[in-house]
Amino acid sequence: MTTAMRKALLSFGSLVLTTVSAMAAAPLPESCTAGDRPFTRPLDEIGFFFDGGIKLLDGAVATVKCDGEIVATSERMEVSNYTSSKRTQGSLAIFFDGRNLPKGKEYTLYVAPGSIASEADGAENTEFTQTFSIPDNIGPARFDVKDGTTIAQTSRYGGLCTCYWGIETEAVGEPSFILYREGVAVREFPAYITWDWDLGQAYPKIEGGMRFEKGVHYSLVLPAGSAHAMYRDDIVNEEVTLNFIGGYEETIPPLNYVWCNLFTDHSDVLNVVSFTYDRPVHVVEGAKLQLWEGDGNKLVKEADAYLDIQANCWVVSADFGGFQMLSETGYTFVIPEGAVIAEDGDPVVNPHNAIVLKGSSGIGDIHPDDKDSAPAYDVSGRRIITPRPGMIYIQNGRKYIGI
Repeated sequence: MTTAMRKALLSFGSLVLTTVSAMAAAPLPESCTAGDRPFTRPLDEIGFFFDGGIKLLDGAVATVKCDGEIVATSERMEVSNYTSSKRTQGSLAIFFDGRNLPKGKEYTLYVAPGSIASEADGAENTEFTQTFSIPDNIGPARFDVKDGTTIAQTSRYGGLCTCYWGIETEAVGEPSFILYREGVAVREFPAYITWDWDLGQAYPKIEGGMRFEKGVHYSLVLPAGSAHAMYRDDIVNEEVTLNFIGGYEETIPPLNYVWCNLFTDHSDVLNVVSFTYDRPVHVVEGAKLQLWEGDGNKLVKEADAYLDIQANCWVVSADFGGFQMLSETGYTFVIPEGAVIAEDGDPVVNPHNAIVLKGSSGIGDIHPDDKDSAPAYDVSGRRIITPRPGMIYIQNGRKYIGI
């Protein structure tokens, strides 16, 4: 091989090495602000980070495509470099017009070749991309306790549990958690919805303590649409539910009425029947009070229950519209279990309350068949503690004279 040929080969080899070196130095991103998590903000800025300083070239452009179609084009780009004791890191910020891209789709960001170059050797980028998706909703939530766990009572501060999402959240209006007892809504609590670093969270604000009856099934539900992504109010939560079982070991007093107008009204014509409670209650939607023949063999009449709030008492009533009861027929008047719910304190409902109506001439004696109606009352329906001699009182539906 001649000297001229050796020089030519060395020159060609040097050119090849230089080209390979330049290609190897072409800037490729280490990371991106989109892609790792659901994209739940307007398309305003997406950033890339590089190992080494970079510079912006004329004609730099980026596009976003969905299903092969361009849906957005960059308005401008900015470059910055940061040098620490260990290395220099470059960043590229790509700005768009801030539109909200449609939900439930996948997108790809394309940075055109020749948009940036290495600050060290001027090598230009080849095309690089980043795929990201915009979800239909803010994603699944997790509670800080397991579904199906046993809960005896709220904490000393009234807390119950907290649910979390994988993105920052804000409240939609004034949302509430709903507590269900055996499938019936018994409480509504304001929902506190906020965010932490990369997380959204929500928990019910409960005033005071609350005990949960042992073996009773409860559900804590945050309705769909209660929370939205921090930067997009059209991306909201799906319904969130925690099911748990009550575990309070001691007996929780049930919810019972303290007075019924049937105790003193013994007419054989049934009009408005009322039950008085000495604590705040509400009536379950669709609840009815019932009249049965005999000991509950045949339902003969039922009427919609409604609530009337009076001074220091809550009256649950139903209008039976002048139903004529037969003197020769025995009847039982019933408040079905769960028709009435305590409005505060422990989430308890009424047991099956029944009053047996008996008598051969019209409707005579009335006998509540639940033992919790034992308090005594005067003929005006006022609860009494110490009977006065010679006065007429009613206890368990029976009249007696004070001694």
